Amino acid sequence: MKILFCLGSMDKGGAQRVIANLANFLVKDNEINIVTTSNRKSQYELNEKVCRFFLDENNTRGNNFFRLKRLSKIIKKEKPDLIVTFQPEPSFRILLLKILNRIPVVLSVRNDPSIEYKSIKRKIMMKILYPLADGYVFQTQDAKNYFSKIIKRKKVAIIPNPINEQFIADKLYVGKREKTIVTVGRIEKQKNQKLLIDAFEKISKDYDEYKLLIYGEGRLRKDLEKYVKKIELSKKVIFKGQVDNIKEEIFKAGIFVLSSDYEGMPNALMEAMALGIPSVSTDCPCGGPKNIIKNNENGILVKVNDVNELKEAIKKLIEDDKFTKKISYNAIKIRETFNPIKIANMWKDFIIETKNL
Repeated sequence: MKILFCLGSMDKGGAQRVIANLANFLVKDNEINIVTTSNRKSQYELNEKVCRFFLDENNTRGNNFFRLKRLSKIIKKEKPDLIVTFQPEPSFRILLLKILNRIPVVLSVRNDPSIEYKSIKRKIMMKILYPLADGYVFQTQDAKNYFSKIIKRKKVAIIPNPINEQFIADKLYVGKREKTIVTVGRIEKQKNQKLLIDAFEKISKDYDEYKLLIYGEGRLRKDLEKYVKKIELSKKVIFKGQVDNIKEEIFKAGIFVLSSDYEGMPNALMEAMALGIPSVSTDCPCGGPKNIIKNNENGILVKVNDVNELKEAIKKLIEDDKFTKKISYNAIKIRETFNPIKIANMWKDFIIETKNL
C-alpha cells in the first residue's frame, strides 16, 4: 500500500513523533511519503526509504494558494492509496482536494478540539470539510464526543500516543531520587508553567532544598524569567531550555509535574511515568491525563489552574515516602499499555480497514 502522511512540519512535537514512529514502522511493508508545509529538516529520525515533500519554498512561504496547488501536484504524481492527515490546516487542504481525487482520507485530531477549532474560520471549515473524511482517529473519548455529529456512520478509532522507545529501552533507576521537581514542554500559555512556579513558591518555603527545573522553549520564557526574579526564586527555579537528552536529564528527578490548561495525549507525562518518576498532572481537557493516570494509584490528578491543590499534591509526594513509592511502582506499568509496537499495530489495522471500505 502507498500511504501519504500530511502535517505542518516535522519539528519537535507529539504529532510529529507519532508520524515518525508510524512511518518507520509501516515502511517495512508499504511505500511511505510525508508531506509537510514547512521545508525544515525533520527533528525525528526517518527511515531512508521514507520520502519527504514540502509545500513551502523560500519565495512562496505563506502562500496558501501555492501550497494547495503544490499539494495537488504531489498527490497526482504519487497516487497514494490512502492519506493520513494531522492538524487543522493540512487537513483542510487534503479534504478540499478530496473532492477531486477521491482518495480515502484518515483524519487524526491531536489536541483539545474546543480550543483547536475555537476561531470562527476554523469552525466553519471543520464543519464543511471534516465530514468528507473516511476515517477518524482520536486520542480520547472526550475528543471523539466533540465530533459526534460529524462522524456518524464513519470508521472511528481511539488510539492513544505511544511511549517513545528510548524511555522503555533501559532498566529503571532504583537509587535515591534527586530533590528536584521537573516539567517538560513548550513555554506557552497552554502549558501554564506559571501555575507550577506559584505552587513551587509555596512549597519552597518549607522545603528549601528542592529546585524546580523547567525544560523547553517558548514565547513566554522571558516573561516567566522576569516573574521568577521578581519573586526572588532565580536560584531555585532554573530554565534549562530545549535539550536533546531529556531522558538523561530527568532520569533521577524526584517529581514530574504537568500544569497544562489543555492537552491531547501528553507525551511528556507518559515518558516521565515510564521512567518511574512520581507524577502530578492537571485533569485537563480533552481527557488525556485522566486516561493515563488513575488518581492516587499511579499518579495524582489536580484541578486545572488550582495552585493550592497542585501545591498539596506535590507536598504529599515529598512527605509521604510510602505513597510516593507506590505511585512510582504503578506508573511504570504504562510501558505495556502504551507500548509503541502495540500502538503502531492499532494504526496499521485501522488504516487497512479504512482502505478496504
